[in-house]
Amino acid sequence: MLIRATAFPYRRPGCPHCGHLINHWPRDSNLESCQLCLRPMILLRRPTDWNGPKRLRGLLDIGFALYGLLTIGLVAVFIVTGLSPHGFAKAISVLLFIIGTVLATDGVLGLRSGMDRTGKRLRLGRSARVVAGGKLAAGAAAILLLCIGLTL
Repeated sequence: MLIRATAFPYRRPGCPHCGHLINHWPRDSNLESCQLCLRPMILLRRPTDWNGPKRLRGLLDIGFALYGLLTIGLVAVFIVTGLSPHGFAKAISVLLFIIGTVLATDGVLGLRSGMDRTGKRLRLGRSARVVAGGKLAAGAAAILLLCIGLTL
C-alpha cells in the first residue's frame, strides 16, 4: 500500500491563531494565509533541506513582538544616550506605525472571519466582531497619532 507524500511528512501543523490544520503548503512560498481565519502565517525553515515545517508563526504575532522589542530598545537608547525628548517622540510615533497596522489588520480580518484571539482566548461570532471593531478603532487611532507625531 502506497502512502501519498504530503508537504508535511511528520505531522500536520495548525494555524497559530485558530488551530485549523494546514493540509497543503507550497514548497516555494514562505507566506500563506489560513483558510479559516484568514490570518497570514509565515514559515521559518532551514534554507538547505525540506523536512516539513520547522516553525509556523503568525505574521501579526511577529509584528507585536517586533514592536515590543523596538520599544524596549528605544527606551534604553533614550535613557543611556542623550536623545532629545523631541527625537524620542518622533521615534515613538514611527513605532506607532507598526502597532497601528497590526491592530488594523487584525481588526479587519476579525470582522471578515468572525474569529478573534486576544491572548489565549478565542472568540467566535458577535463578540469576536465587537473586539475586532475595537482593534480596528485602536489601529486607526495609532495611525492618527503617527500622523500627529510626524508633524511635530
